Amino acid sequence: MKIVFLDGPRTYDGRQLSTAFIDEHVGAAGDAMVLFVGPADVPLEHMVDLEDVEAERPIYGPRMAHVLVEHRDMDLRAGVLAQRLLVRLAADFVGRRSGAPVEVRGDDLFVGAGKLSVSVATRSPRGVLIHLGVNVETEGTPVRTVGLRDLRLPARDFLRALGRGYADEYASVLHAASKVRPVP
Repeated sequence: MKIVFLDGPRTYDGRQLSTAFIDEHVGAAGDAMVLFVGPADVPLEHMVDLEDVEAERPIYGPRMAHVLVEHRDMDLRAGVLAQRLLVRLAADFVGRRSGAPVEVRGDDLFVGAGKLSVSVATRSPRGVLIHLGVNVETEGTPVRTVGLRDLRLPARDFLRALGRGYADEYASVLHAASKVRPVP
């Protein structure tokens, strides 16, 4: 899996959840991950989570750590499982490094009553795309939130560790799947 860390702040507005955005920064590398820090301001017209659209819950965060993953030739159910793996690895990292108890609810992370993340997995023309956004700063968010800054975790350190950890775990999954024979 190719991992690219983008320098400088970039806003996530939902349009980055696309093969075009991945290709722009990674090229035709196969499975890939793009990491960056910046605001999130996702209007309803760019959202893919239909429950959030129906409930009219746009996404906003003044500064988030963003992870975009593309898995080629993967169906959506497998993509949701990959998303849940990414979220669990994020929870593990935050809990170990901060000492705070992190609760995983589906594809969301919580510390106490504060929501730490947003995440979605969706189909793409060539596989699955995943977005995980983890709050860094929380001023002005539409729901009660907690951020990496509150937990004294640098966003770049978090992204680098999560990116490498996810890539390593996914490589291990591929290896495990390749070393067994089918049974009748």
